[in-house]
Amino acid sequence: MDGYQASFDKLWGYANVVRFGTQHLSENGTIVLVSGTPARRAKPGQVSLASVGAAIETFVRNVASEIAPRRLNVVSPGFIDTPMVPLKGKEREEFYTKNTATHAIPRAGTAEEVAQGILFLVENDFVTGTTIDVDGGWLLS
Repeated sequence: MDGYQASFDKLWGYANVVRFGTQHLSENGTIVLVSGTPARRAKPGQVSLASVGAAIETFVRNVASEIAPRRLNVVSPGFIDTPMVPLKGKEREEFYTKNTATHAIPRAGTAEEVAQGILFLVENDFVTGTTIDVDGGWLLS
């Protein structure tokens, strides 16, 4: 339970960023947060990721109208190949192959692909209160 509760530190951090950071943004400023695909389609063992991700996405949908005309959005990555996964070599390759086999795009994403989603939200002045999925089709599987 301590680990589950601690996973919500991310939400509280985001709430503080929005609460205290918004006042420093110009009227056309934007904030982009990050959740994760488990928020809407968790795999076994991902209950804490799913819970905090869903809370972040709900937070964004509800707070965006309160800080308008500033914009607030969220990017929801799927399995992304980053140094956060400590596995090496064949073991790493097998981990990503196993966990993305049922996805429409059966491979891990890259940090660059997630960054492209974030940049889209920063650059598009007509998007607010929404979630952009960068998940290789995880939600479709």
